[in-house]
Amino acid sequence: MTSSGSDVDPITGRMEAVHRALMTDRAGAERHGVSVEVSADGTLESLRIAESITPYGKELAALIVQLAKEALVESRRNVRERMAELKADPRVEDVLESISRATDQKMPPSKVERVRAPHPDDDLTEDELIEMNERRNQSYFR
Repeated sequence: MTSSGSDVDPITGRMEAVHRALMTDRAGAERHGVSVEVSADGTLESLRIAESITPYGKELAALIVQLAKEALVESRRNVRERMAELKADPRVEDVLESISRATDQKMPPSKVERVRAPHPDDDLTEDELIEMNERRNQSYFR
């Protein structure tokens, strides 16, 4: 997704904006001498601990950020493994294969519409058709 968004349809532009937000947006929060900054994907980008809380705030913050990143790498690895296991299931593979085959098929040739022979009821008025149907229906329920 490298387009600027101005030369694409609105939905594509919105999708690109969401993609950029997920990849680059960050938000922060601060309270009681501790502040954090996270990216939209959940990565802990920075942590600051005021020296008034502990003289080792800078080192402790760096350790916590490093541990959070390591945990995130492990968590994502676990998700990739579970996805691989799911995709390896023959039932899932069969469904994906059938979807692929169905979407790759060529459109069937259009059928020529057959012309219907005129029916004797075609020339009746609406009132005559209603009367005739009422008579038919009455004969079914007698």
